[in-house]
Amino acid sequence: MATSKKSRIIALSGAILLLITGSALTITVIIILIENSSSSSSSAIQSAKATAQLKSKSASTPTTLSNYTPQKNITKLSYVDLKVGNGAVVTPSSTVTVLYTGAVASTGKVFQSTKTTGKPVTFALSQVIPGWQKGIPGMKVGGERRLYIPASLAYGANPPQGSGIPANASLVFDVTVLAVK
Repeated sequence: MATSKKSRIIALSGAILLLITGSALTITVIIILIENSSSSSSSAIQSAKATAQLKSKSASTPTTLSNYTPQKNITKLSYVDLKVGNGAVVTPSSTVTVLYTGAVASTGKVFQSTKTTGKPVTFALSQVIPGWQKGIPGMKVGGERRLYIPASLAYGANPPQGSGIPANASLVFDVTVLAVK
């Protein structure tokens, strides 16, 4: 009887040990699966977001300036007010917050646009190309203007590297003034 009781205790102890070990192993496997699943999901989500941003950017960034006929050579600064604003007036010493789209005049090809992202930029007019320094003053907050800028008042022979702007290119900008200081 002592052997039988001892055998039962050993068997019960073994069963409990097996149950604990099995449970611990099961819990470990579950934790690993959850971690892998969440990191895979996280990677998949990040990948999906990046793909969506690229698609959104390519779908929303125009390749050519809308309502514009390419011009081979712009010889003097000029502008057309697309919409006259009714707010504060921009002066040559102003700091402005704007949305804009810039294009090469000879092709109409857009090289940069903040209008598609909806993220305005703020800068002092003294920090930008001469065509902006001379073409933006007089605008009012809320106004939209198309600037026709000759190469001599743009970047001339030295456009920013990687900008997509050819050397000695005349430029066209559509500018919307959002704020002025």
